Amino acid sequence: MIKIVIPIILILLLLLFSYIFYQCKWAKEVKVNIYSKKIKNDIRITQISDFHSNILKNMEYFKKKILEFNPDFIILTGDINDYGVEKKFNRAIDFLEKLSKLKIKTFYITGNHEEAGPMLDDFIKKIESLRIKYLKNDGEFIEIKDNKIYIYGLSFYNYSFENYKTNDANLNIILSHYSKNVRDNLDDTMDIIFSGHTHGGQVRFPFIGALLAPGEGYFPKFDKGLFKYKNSQIYIDSGLGNTLMDLRFLNRIQFSNITIKRQ
Repeated sequence: MIKIVIPIILILLLLLFSYIFYQCKWAKEVKVNIYSKKIKNDIRITQISDFHSNILKNMEYFKKKILEFNPDFIILTGDINDYGVEKKFNRAIDFLEKLSKLKIKTFYITGNHEEAGPMLDDFIKKIESLRIKYLKNDGEFIEIKDNKIYIYGLSFYNYSFENYKTNDANLNIILSHYSKNVRDNLDDTMDIIFSGHTHGGQVRFPFIGALLAPGEGYFPKFDKGLFKYKNSQIYIDSGLGNTLMDLRFLNRIQFSNITIKRQ
């Protein structure tokens, strides 16, 4: 009996570890529609969050799906780099260099991992050399397909809305690594908040969802996906990477191709 049971257990463990490895290293595309009365023509946005200096095993698929989607711009919502260790720093920069070759306008905000690490200044300099727009408690007006858009990006720790200056006529987009920083300071003009940070809990179960998410506690409400919050909408991407260890279950790493449509 033991001779039968032990091989079965070993095979099951091998299958489990193979599945977890697949969930952690092979990115999937998630397509999302968000509706707004302020939109005249569709806007396409690719959101990438929480890369954490990961190694994508399907990088060509990742680039292909972005090019097929043809976004008007890309948003990087923090924790692209993981604590500034040189090896991880180089992996994050290599990822961004490949992304920049797609020649799509890109906005970036910092997450807690980048801000807590020792190489933040070097990372920002490299990002700016790649012509990625770094938003540090500041905003930018852009016009796409007759849509007037204001994008405001928050820092993680010393976040501030002091420079948030817009009006109701614009589609006002907030980039905040941690959505609670906006939820606690919500303005009626804020239309859509794009965030990350939670990783979708990394480990999820059917009917239950995430067991635990950073900053959101146990069985979090704001774990991943699209949420209606007061007069605004929040979209939380569960990320392209992992933290502490490579562990994902029923929550494969992802990037989001988002279409904002007229309501």
